[in-house]
Formats: sequence, structure tokens, C-alpha cells
Amino acid sequence: MIDLVAKKYTKAILDAFSAKEIEDIVAIFSTFSKVIEDKAICSFLYSPFVDKAKKEKLLLESLHIDGEKFENLIKVLVRSDRISAIPEIAKTLEKKILADTKHYVAVLKIKEEVDSATLQNIAKSFSTKLNVNLDVRQEKTSIDGIRLSVEDLGIEISFSKERFFTDLTNHILKAI
Repeated sequence: MIDLVAKKYTKAILDAFSAKEIEDIVAIFSTFSKVIEDKAICSFLYSPFVDKAKKEKLLLESLHIDGEKFENLIKVLVRSDRISAIPEIAKTLEKKILADTKHYVAVLKIKEEVDSATLQNIAKSFSTKLNVNLDVRQEKTSIDGIRLSVEDLGIEISFSKERFFTDLTNHILKAI
């Protein structure tokens, strides 16, 4: 549900703001997304008992928002109880900006830490094959294998030790 709301606000933002303003909104909303991880701030902003005017004032002051259009955007989000959609709006806007520039983010899930040279090598080789600009971010996982996925392009490449041994066992059993 929240992603549908975020898409509607994203479309409205894309129609109403310039490219530079959208980049500023993404930066501000991304910062906000990190701030609301604090439970005290989160409970204040999402509380139905706190006056919406106080929420507006807090957001406008803490996010250092300049410009009437930015202020109106925040006011609309607060008054329609859509503060919780801000992190998703930021993600959707960021994906749209990256897609327009053919710039995507790949996530490498692996058990052990990989050095930056290897990540750059992976990014370079896949960028040339896919004809896009690709950044590779690493996430640690407990799975014994490796997985590279570019969610926005619908591409996933994976190798699992467990699956390899299962396939090898099945192949040997079929041969007998």
C-alpha cells in the first residue's frame, strides 16, 4: 500500500519540480529516512495525539527546507498523514533518477567481505555487458555462496555451494 502512495507522490514531485530540486528532495528525504530510525522521533511523528502543526514545524526546522514548494510538499505530507511514506518516496525518486541516467545499483550478497578492487572489477565487467553504469554494493549474508542482483533491471546471478552439490549428486545418480 505504501509503495502505491509513494508512486503517486513521486509522479507529482516529478511533474512539479526541476531536476535540481528533485535531487535536493532526494537528499533531504534520505536524511529524514535515517533520522526516523530513532524510536523517540518516530513515535512523535507518527503519534495521532501530536498536533499536525507541531509536526510540520519540527520537520521544516529540522530538515532545513528552503523554498515555498518544499514547504508545501512537507505540509501536504503531514496533513494527509503520509510522513511514513517519505522513505519510500525517496527510494522511488532515487530509482527514477538513476534509471533516467542509465545508472543502476547492484547488490552483491556474499559471506565474506570483498575488497573494493574486486567490487570495481565486477562493476566494470557487468557495466560493459549490460551497457549501463553500474555501482556494486556489498551485503554480508550467512548463505554459503554468492549472489549478484540488479533489482531495477530484473537480473540476478547466483552460485550456491549447496545447490552445486545437490545438482552434482542428482547428475551422478542419474548416470548410474
